[in-house]
Amino acid sequence: MSKPDIHQLEERVLTLIEGFRRLKDENQELSRQVDQLNREKETLVEEQDLSRGTKDRLSQLESLGQKNEKDRKVMRTKVKTLLDNLEKFDLA
Repeated sequence: MSKPDIHQLEERVLTLIEGFRRLKDENQELSRQVDQLNREKETLVEEQDLSRGTKDRLSQLESLGQKNEKDRKVMRTKVKTLLDNLEKFDLA
């Protein structure tokens, strides 16, 4: 090979090596970003699970509150009926 051909080949090899290093660095950065996104995803999944549990508990409490309100209404009616009957009751 002639000297100009060897020089040109060396330049191309150096360019390829530089491109390879650049791509390797970029790949490492992208890998770090993927790892960070995976950690964030895990955190979000955990938060979603906690949120779902809290939502289920809130729903249970709302149902229990409605049941308690119905029970209070029934008890008020019974107490009112008893008080009315006591007022009508003649001790004499």
